[in-house]
Amino acid sequence: MLYQQNLEIANWGRKIAEQELIATERRLIDRAFKGAAERYREFAEQSAELIKKVALKHIASYLGVTQVTLSRIRAAHK
Repeated sequence: MLYQQNLEIANWGRKIAEQELIATERRLIDRAFKGAAERYREFAEQSAELIKKVALKHIASYLGVTQVTLSRIRAAHK
C-alpha cells in the first residue's frame, strides 16, 4: 500500500530488491565456479567483522559447505 501511495519509496524499495537479487546471483555463481577455500577467502576479506560475530554454522551455510569443511579451510587459511 505504501508503494502505491509514494513513488519515491516504491523506487527505493525496487532498488534494494535489485541489489539483493544481484548479490544472490553472484553468490550462486560463486558456488558453481569457485572452490570453497576461495569463497571463504573472499568472504573473510569482505566481512572480517562478521567472522568474529557470526556462528560458524551460519557462515558454512552461507558459503555452501559443511561446518567440518569450513573448519578445515580455516585451519589451512591461518
